[in-house]
Amino acid sequence: MTRIYERQTDALFSAALTSNPAFARVFLTAVDGNPDNRITSIALQSPHRGAGHRGSIDLELVRADNSILLVENKIDAGYSVTRKGDPQPDRYRATVAALRNRGRKAASVLLAPEIYLRGTRHRAAFDHHVSYEDLREGLRGADLALLDAAILQAETPYDPIPNPSSAAFFADYKTFAQTFFSELVIKRNPNGNGVRPTGSRTIYFDVPRTLRIWPALPRPKMSLQCRDSAAPSASVKIMLGDWAIKAKAFNIPASLEAIGGYARPAGRSLGLVIDTPQLDTQMPLEAQVAGVEEGLEAARRLANWWNRHGDSLDLN
Repeated sequence: MTRIYERQTDALFSAALTSNPAFARVFLTAVDGNPDNRITSIALQSPHRGAGHRGSIDLELVRADNSILLVENKIDAGYSVTRKGDPQPDRYRATVAALRNRGRKAASVLLAPEIYLRGTRHRAAFDHHVSYEDLREGLRGADLALLDAAILQAETPYDPIPNPSSAAFFADYKTFAQTFFSELVIKRNPNGNGVRPTGSRTIYFDVPRTLRIWPALPRPKMSLQCRDSAAPSASVKIMLGDWAIKAKAFNIPASLEAIGGYARPAGRSLGLVIDTPQLDTQMPLEAQVAGVEEGLEAARRLANWWNRHGDSLDLN
């Protein structure tokens, strides 16, 4: 079964709530039994507003009475925790409290397959709970098929099949980076016991320890893909979420071009990109050290550029 990601169902729900009145009525009925309090605007990945809380809200809905619904969408993933130990449910609770203190009527919604809603110990942190199953009657065709695939996935959680060659490559890559490119901090393996499945081809960098955060820009992400089936070349990228639409009109700074960089869409993000050699995760790292080194050197140039010049980006 092809894995379904929460960003796909985020996009499905956003589009359906915008253009499918029947779905919107089903959703609002499931939330609080008031479908006539229609949705007037939708924002994806808006920031949390609780004091001292970071992270983003999957879907922020404003209704006709000016009330706000903050939707956390889950399929089968656990709740994220910031480096400071700030758990996701607490961020929603804090944002709801902050909005209410400002005089706005606000509530949080946990949207997930029924099996997830039954099993989560953080259910009580959210004001409302809506299951994917509740929403099936409002969808048809490909949208319904995607929702059903997500429900099935939640019933059969992802369990990566270990690939020893992949595990060895990623472990050696991290050691190589720590030894020779210590300013580039690689995220820990998300799978326990060093497991890496065959399909793992992306190295993710720890942004708070690698990149500067510029207040006027979206919080960046940074990764290096050993192979990119969606692009002509493997690459290292800094990504600015939900800004893919800005790629065509983006004025590429001369300083970015000078280090071999360019801009292109990367999913829903604007990618600031440097092409890198393709790497084979099924081959030992020592057989491709030159390519590994060239890719990390490109990552170093891109990170240094961002940390010096990121606030000069012209994205208007």
